[in-house]
Amino acid sequence: MKAPGILKTILLLFLANYLESITAPAFIKIYVAWPVTFLVFSGLVYISSKNINPIYAFCLGIFVDLISNSLFGLNAMLFCLFSYVINSYSNTFKLFSYLQICIFFGASSVFFIGLSNLFLAIENFSYLILFVSFFFNTGLALLIAMSPIYRISVNRRLSEYD
Repeated sequence: MKAPGILKTILLLFLANYLESITAPAFIKIYVAWPVTFLVFSGLVYISSKNINPIYAFCLGIFVDLISNSLFGLNAMLFCLFSYVINSYSNTFKLFSYLQICIFFGASSVFFIGLSNLFLAIENFSYLILFVSFFFNTGLALLIAMSPIYRISVNRRLSEYD
């Protein structure tokens, strides 16, 4: 599948960041960190048929840093890192099942949460939040992978290789 345009991507990231800012206080009470903006960005990189340029990922990360009022450069660094990982293993992902891909995205979201907490709030760092968030984010990724919308986009992406 072709990656969405820059304006659509910025709008998606803005809406995801807004959703994350609304839901974060409720989810943290049940020890869940839900990095919606990161998962949306990772999903866009994953469904893209072309490799995402690191400068593009860095600029999107800077944009997210500006709108989320987080440490300047943190999202940019992590977006570059994960776009590199996803682009490096894009051919390997074709061999994996949905479960393995969902576990990868759950683990990468926990890595993102852990690094963010190390830089932003070391005094609130909790392994319980990381553990519960892993299962929550993996389960959420499984629900998305089982949805008909995801299957349509994957079928389009696979038909491009035929």
